[in-house]
Amino acid sequence: AYGAAEAGLDYNSTDMSELELRSVYLPPFKAAFDAGALSTMSAFNDLNGVPTSGNKWLLTDILRGEWGFAGFVVSDYTSEEELIAHGYAADGRDAARIALMAGVDMSMKSGLYMKHIPELVQSGDVPMARVDEAVRRVLMTKAALGLFENPYRGSDVRTERRVTGSREHLTLAREAGRKSIVLLKNEGGLLPLPKTGQRIALIGPFGGDRVDLFGPWSIFKDEKLAVSLEQGLRAAMGDGAALSVVKGSDVETPIAGGIEAAVMAASQADVVLLAVGESQNMSAEAQSRVDIGIPEPQLALAEAVAATGKPVVVILRHGRAMELSGAVKDAPAILATWFLGSETGHAVADILFGDHAPTGRLPVSFPHFSGQSPFHYAHKTTGRPAASRSEGFKAQFRETANAALYPFGHGLTYAPVQYSAVRLSAPTMAWNGGITATVTLTNSGAREASEVVQLYIRDRAASITQPVRLLKGFRRVTVPAGGSVEVSLPLSFADLLFLGPDLEPTVEPGLFDVWLAPNAQAGEAARFTLTR
Repeated sequence: AYGAAEAGLDYNSTDMSELELRSVYLPPFKAAFDAGALSTMSAFNDLNGVPTSGNKWLLTDILRGEWGFAGFVVSDYTSEEELIAHGYAADGRDAARIALMAGVDMSMKSGLYMKHIPELVQSGDVPMARVDEAVRRVLMTKAALGLFENPYRGSDVRTERRVTGSREHLTLAREAGRKSIVLLKNEGGLLPLPKTGQRIALIGPFGGDRVDLFGPWSIFKDEKLAVSLEQGLRAAMGDGAALSVVKGSDVETPIAGGIEAAVMAASQADVVLLAVGESQNMSAEAQSRVDIGIPEPQLALAEAVAATGKPVVVILRHGRAMELSGAVKDAPAILATWFLGSETGHAVADILFGDHAPTGRLPVSFPHFSGQSPFHYAHKTTGRPAASRSEGFKAQFRETANAALYPFGHGLTYAPVQYSAVRLSAPTMAWNGGITATVTLTNSGAREASEVVQLYIRDRAASITQPVRLLKGFRRVTVPAGGSVEVSLPLSFADLLFLGPDLEPTVEPGLFDVWLAPNAQAGEAARFTLTR
């Protein structure tokens, strides 16, 4: 439950019901272990008063007893030593004993296991059988990886020199980059831009940047391979004179004369590309923010540039969902480009100029305001849902609706796709049966569209309150220009399972909503009844 730390503060405590833990936070781990993962890490946080690295219920009872995990558990960086700071262990010896007996097989960094295990075994505080068990798990995993036959299989210098920066890898990096870009907004079809015949001003701290494009935890990055936005645009445009580049401001501090230079460049351009957002350090580990908006100096830059009246395309660089405001929010086109790596400039240019259409979809929701966080699409309706903000005494904020600015699953392409009403193969689903949901997609544009059809459900009445929507499937399809395609997704009895009051998977007969939609806030639901 590390992702549920109080106030979104890294390393902070988590307190939640076992129902929430088992319904939301444990299933991704179980899926990874079912797929063959042989190592997992004990987190920094405490859960319901017990630090993860000392939590026998998590690391042994559930992980080993319920799930049959055969691999090994490694502490996060000194997390077993941090049992002392948590107030859960008296000293290093106590921390080593607690962690080992809870199920932490390997100690990372602290050295507490090397220092204390011999004496812990000699004193009888840790059985030798537990040490043998931990060692056996580590050795078994090394054997499975073939490390006894070749201990240095991942450290071949000749292979590293041959593949690092190879054409094959850079081509893949460029493809991964452009497929990760999400087109949030494109009013009036401003994008894609023509490569010739117009003057472009690239403004913002990330225009010529070749450092903040790798993202946090890119420890072994090679900045010589980095392609900045400026470099990517110049390579695509050919005419270097048609592109002007002005920084305008630093990421978190203004530059003397920066705004004036940016306004001049914008005034002389036909379109402005505004490269703003977060540095990689701002979204790294231990970089929690109380305000997830664009830093003030960049907002001031955006307002000044927008005041020129020139069309603005915002190119966001970021590691999280952000609060967008003012001229950034109001820009006619916005691209979420995250940290795309070495081929950033080429990948963004591919999308901007339409050599490739955007195909990415949001894996998170962008809130209207920081104060809505944490915001997730699968929230509960509450007993007082708000249909509109004009209603009183409802679950709503004073400043905004209880909805996302850009919801989970959202992402535009360069062709308009309309969804028909959802059609179900039957009005009822038999017990242990299934139904099929079908929708017709129509592309009224001049180029084909890559669309991600998302299947959501809602259980209308259950013994445990259910989210307003839950994603149960998706399918990417190509819709030809001027054409239509019919898309069908199956919904099985197993898709309706939820954890009941006894924490066991259950299904209850009743009414269900079904959506086939482009995101978690779109579409009209069809309904069916599950019968026993």
